[in-house]
Amino acid sequence: MAEYLKDFPSGPLDQYRKRASFDWKKLKLYLYSEEILQYQHNAYQEFLRHPIFYSESYQTRPLDEQRKIAAKQTMILNNMESLSVANAFANSHFPIIKIKLLMHLNPSTAVKNSISFAMFPSVVQSLGTERHNHYLKASLGGDIIGAYCLTEFGHGSNAKSIQTVATYDRDTKEFILNSPCFEAAKCWAGNLGQTATHTVVYAQLITPDGVNHSLHPFLVNVRDPNTYLPYPGVIVGDMGEKIGLNGVDNGFVMFNNYRIPRTQLLNKTADVAEDGTYVARLRDPSKRYGASLGALSVGRVMIVGICAAYASQALTIAIRYAAIRKQFGPEGEEEISILEYQSHQHRLIPYLSVAYVLDLFSNYLGAVQIEFITEAMTGNDNTADLGLELHAISSSGKPLAGWLVRDAVQECREACAGHGYLKASGLGDLRNNNDANCTYEGENHILIQQTSNWLLKFWPAVMKGEKIDFPLKSVNFLTNAQEILRRKFNFNSFEDVMEPKNILDMYQWLVCFLLRASFEKYETLTKVEKLDPFWAKNESQVFYLKNLAIVYIQHFIIQRVYLTVLNAQDANIKNILTKIVSLYGVWTLEKYLTIFYQGGYASDSRLINFIQTAILTLCKDLKDDAVALVDVIAPPDFLIKSVLGQSDGMVYKHLQNAMFETPGAMSRVNWWKDIKSWKSKL
Repeated sequence: MAEYLKDFPSGPLDQYRKRASFDWKKLKLYLYSEEILQYQHNAYQEFLRHPIFYSESYQTRPLDEQRKIAAKQTMILNNMESLSVANAFANSHFPIIKIKLLMHLNPSTAVKNSISFAMFPSVVQSLGTERHNHYLKASLGGDIIGAYCLTEFGHGSNAKSIQTVATYDRDTKEFILNSPCFEAAKCWAGNLGQTATHTVVYAQLITPDGVNHSLHPFLVNVRDPNTYLPYPGVIVGDMGEKIGLNGVDNGFVMFNNYRIPRTQLLNKTADVAEDGTYVARLRDPSKRYGASLGALSVGRVMIVGICAAYASQALTIAIRYAAIRKQFGPEGEEEISILEYQSHQHRLIPYLSVAYVLDLFSNYLGAVQIEFITEAMTGNDNTADLGLELHAISSSGKPLAGWLVRDAVQECREACAGHGYLKASGLGDLRNNNDANCTYEGENHILIQQTSNWLLKFWPAVMKGEKIDFPLKSVNFLTNAQEILRRKFNFNSFEDVMEPKNILDMYQWLVCFLLRASFEKYETLTKVEKLDPFWAKNESQVFYLKNLAIVYIQHFIIQRVYLTVLNAQDANIKNILTKIVSLYGVWTLEKYLTIFYQGGYASDSRLINFIQTAILTLCKDLKDDAVALVDVIAPPDFLIKSVLGQSDGMVYKHLQNAMFETPGAMSRVNWWKDIKSWKSKL
């Protein structure tokens, strides 16, 4: 592995690297495997062969240039053998590893690449049949460029109210697509603004008998692949500059009596015969629903991986800088690194645990998504429960990841103080690019209700003593909910509270308590106060359903990541990973202290004292390991894109170079005379 795990340059960071309690190379090999490290290494080598993939400039490029670069990089990437779709699917972890690699390379390119060669083809593959195979082949080969259109200007999360309609004409055997108004225009679709030739469009399917069969996916040609001009009946355009991710051409599209062949309905779950008869391929509505939801989870699963990539990059920058930056110290002694301060440890090291936990969890979740797609490809109808559970996990996992990394990047930015405000720090771009993760693929606060609605259905089963069993085991513990709710806080030290098993027990209690409280709140509102179910759920969100969904996904994340800890054979690796999982657990549990007392789980101050002591103890214990820990998850220097986060630790040298090499930094502006004239006219 020497070729893939080379020593870092000797320099100012050595002081911390020598203190590490573990071998960073062994940890990296354990977490990612030799196969994945080779995959990453080959990708990095191919990136370096193309100058378009790296730049010494920290300047903001014009919008059109950003679009052009992202489009060109996307096409080059698809031709790279080491990053090919075939190789990616050879290992179930590779697709999510690939998206993380590309996020470090160029987030806009990563998004375009994932839409073009992952999301679009996977939706066609999951929801289409053999009659769509030629589109799949053309998409994977880059002959057509795909987009995905669900959201409309007037409706996003409320997909049932989408207004675009597809009416079947039995005489011509075509569907007629119409957008009744601007509110019905599809929007925010990546690739659609300037480059997409085809898109999956969700529309209300109406058969000749006038029956609306609700939303169905259609494969729609929007631009001629030879001319890139839109077809008659299609109004398609770009949405303009955004806060971040400006290499992605987000677009809108409207249809005016636009006709497509009947066969362009993606008919995995339902079809329309030539005579206009609606045919449900999956007779069981729950199986049809589960299959559709599982396919729609792809984007959210990818976003969890994207958040993990942003977190690893931000923490690498902030922790390497914290190790180098020296301020103050005991009277008469040398200044000390700001990483030595408790307040700085408390600001950054919990987010380092976030970076690790999200990285490991996203790898697992990505593999599950590939398993689901593979099962769907083989025509397996027994994926309904997996689809439902995956939908619930991704619907809460994506918001949680987005929020955690939003706060992580902001804390990293502030922890680097003034230098962190420079564009050359790389943190501002990370912050702006991550911001989209809190919105796309479902606005977080609305999306998370998908999870809480699913969980709410389990309490009646708990009351009846029924067994709850799902493939990924995220809710199986609810079978014992009544017993779990009888638990009380009985730990005698903060060391007990730090044990991952005990953290999981506390999270199980939280899930069970909030599930019961949420169900009882909902029942009171509907049966006693006679509220409509819609308004009852609306008035059960704050303090109830939202918290329920979050603690559910927190428990599942820790449950899955802890398995990685338990499987470690090297004592030093197991020890460091245990500390990371423990810190993540107690740090996130601190946010729910009031609920523990509200529900009677704890009655004295020990719980608060133990959790707070555990957090500070773990932050201090991990301080000397922090640099080595980011070395494990850091992208290579040419992808880190930060003067503060290079592996050699030469912060001030890189700052100076960035200052001196900024175009015009030490030149007189060509409008200097205007300054004098403006002053004279005041």
